[in-house]
Amino acid sequence: MTLSPAPSHGAEQVDAIAGIRPDARLIRRGKVIAGAAAVCLVLVLLIDIAAIAMVMLRIGSVAGLSKGGFSFVLDPWMKEALPTTFVPITQFAVWQSCLAAVLLAIRLAPGLVALWHFFSLFRMYGKGLVFTERNAWHVRGMAWALLAYGVVPLLTHAILYAADMSTVAFKFEIRQIDAVVAGIVLFALSYVVSFGCDIDREREGFI
Repeated sequence: MTLSPAPSHGAEQVDAIAGIRPDARLIRRGKVIAGAAAVCLVLVLLIDIAAIAMVMLRIGSVAGLSKGGFSFVLDPWMKEALPTTFVPITQFAVWQSCLAAVLLAIRLAPGLVALWHFFSLFRMYGKGLVFTERNAWHVRGMAWALLAYGVVPLLTHAILYAADMSTVAFKFEIRQIDAVVAGIVLFALSYVVSFGCDIDREREGFI
């Protein structure tokens, strides 16, 4: 009977799947980045909840629509700073504001999903797990979220137009193109991670 060594911490931590002993710097940086991502995730979640609540509660001095998209006034007392295209949410019917809140939640969801996968990926790195299928899954999750970030606004703009809440039926911005391109790049990266997992499994078979 052979005794396996007890797991250790820090630089001695070993990837349980691939058998790789990651560099201690990767583990430390993974923990730091995961912590920062967790803070960002919580902050973005709170901001998103507040934005959806302002639309749902029909706080017209702050929430509304502008140029076919959702718009929020950070300082409601500066009336002269309001764009002429800003339409307070109170000018719409209750069912329209409820629809707008649902569409806003759908619009904001991809960003949260991408952040969650980013946090989870670096949390895995912080545990010393590098080439695993779970990491590849997190990279693919970020890729899908970025693609959704680029495509979902097309749907929300069309629905707002159909609900007579906007005069803009189609709106496409540069940041949507950026998100789609980044998603495609991450898809390619996920295959690289999966390929690394396959190599490690094959190497284990020779040991």
